[in-house]
Amino acid sequence: MSHDTPARPRTESSRSWLKQEYVPPIIGWFGGLSALSLVGWTVAFAGTIDVPGLLLSAAFTGGPALGLIWGGYRLDRSDIETSRYARILQWCVGGSVGFLAINLLMMVFFPWYSLAGNISWAHFSVNAGAVGGFAVGYVEARAIQREVEATVATVRADQLANERELLLYLNDLLRHEVLNSAQIISGHASLLQAECDDERVRTRLETVERESDDLVDVIDDIRAMLEANRGPETHSTVDLTALLTAQVAECRSRFDEAVIDIECPASAHVQGNEGLKWIFSNLLENAIEHADAATPHVRVTVDEQPETVTVTVADDGPGIPDKERARLFERKSTNHGLGLYLSRILANRYGGTVDLADTGPDGSVFVVALPRASVADDAEASDYGRH
Repeated sequence: MSHDTPARPRTESSRSWLKQEYVPPIIGWFGGLSALSLVGWTVAFAGTIDVPGLLLSAAFTGGPALGLIWGGYRLDRSDIETSRYARILQWCVGGSVGFLAINLLMMVFFPWYSLAGNISWAHFSVNAGAVGGFAVGYVEARAIQREVEATVATVRADQLANERELLLYLNDLLRHEVLNSAQIISGHASLLQAECDDERVRTRLETVERESDDLVDVIDDIRAMLEANRGPETHSTVDLTALLTAQVAECRSRFDEAVIDIECPASAHVQGNEGLKWIFSNLLENAIEHADAATPHVRVTVDEQPETVTVTVADDGPGIPDKERARLFERKSTNHGLGLYLSRILANRYGGTVDLADTGPDGSVFVVALPRASVADDAEASDYGRH
């Protein structure tokens, strides 16, 4: 936790006669007033007190007074919720009154030999009791605070586990039910087009097939987001070389006209899971689909740094107009669609970045930077190439 003043909720009871945030300055002011009283006592009895008595009063009365000043300052900058301040003040006042009562009883039967001594004794009782009560109240409040935070953390962890289980279920549902149904509809529409001679019916079948294909694309985008929200879990790593090789091979099979070159090390492990593939799938499709050449050419390069692994995707397209660059990664980007928006969202989700490094008449260059997996993570976790 930072030593600076942390942000915390300022809660208070509407029926309380004392605003909770006033408690720390009240404790500090009481300590300051007590220190001034010690000075006044010294001046008033300067002729009757000796040096040892003065030193004892400074230690046993001035010390607790300074402790109260520091306690008020520390409380105001602690992570204790203000709703617990009143309890601390109660302990502080109760400790002061209780300890004073005990010592007054002792003073009745065993009084000090001088008025200055009795006053100093009572002053010490008030300060020491207040400091002791403050310490008990502060420790109690911190213990309650830690217990509440631990309970909240446990509940939050359970909620996250339930949410992740639900996301996994939705992912499976999209993959095995909705996606399969959309592909079946598209396939049957395509077969019927080949057998139909009615031009109006063929036009409608083309619409069914086109809309089904668009639905498949939307499902893929949703699955990408769900996949990203599965992690990355602790110690989860992916061999980026294997992942990129698979994505390049898939794009080559889908886009026969495209030439895709890839240059990468034998392995390059990054933190994440299989959801990373959607980042590069979108970038590769974007580079090919927006090329103006008959044979689009895309080059993928992987470079390892001490803390990150950088992937460069360069194409030979017409470049991106100036007016579109500022909104390139927005969800409603007019020319490059949802793919680049998803790529940036997913890269951020995995602790990385994706940016447009260069664009012009000779093509565009996108750079993806992902956190490199540590040696320990690499040794403990299964990577993409082992699935």
